[in-house]
Amino acid sequence: MRMRVQDTSSNALWRRGWMPRFKSRARSLACLAMLALAAFSAGNSQTGMNPSGNVTHDYSGIPPKPPDANPTPDANRFLESSLKGQDNRKQIEQLNVLRQKEMSSDTDKLVILAIQLKAETDATSREKLTMIDLRKVEAIEKLAKSVRDKMKATVGN
Repeated sequence: MRMRVQDTSSNALWRRGWMPRFKSRARSLACLAMLALAAFSAGNSQTGMNPSGNVTHDYSGIPPKPPDANPTPDANRFLESSLKGQDNRKQIEQLNVLRQKEMSSDTDKLVILAIQLKAETDATSREKLTMIDLRKVEAIEKLAKSVRDKMKATVGN
């Protein structure tokens, strides 16, 4: 037979759930305090005091910056970069002019070949093209494709 034991105040509190919650909160606060202490000590270990009393930082883990990474602006360097930009614009304009000249000459060749082929096919009453005519058609296709590609591509845009 079992005996009934009266609940003491600590047993009653334990069963209701107050004590476990208190212990888990206390454990959480202790862990949080340890994390804060670790972060604070890590931050302080990277700083130090020099003899004059100023705070110094330890940058030993950071590689040194190359001297040309962020040069100080001066008038000569600014002038050089602006002249380079002007030279580049002039070269781009020259390349565009050259491309337009090539397109116009290719277009003239294309028109001449097309007129010649039409005249030859109109002169003969055949339904089929000869090998010479097929080669002219292929040349026309190649010229047309090159003109189309040159029209699509612009230098500098």
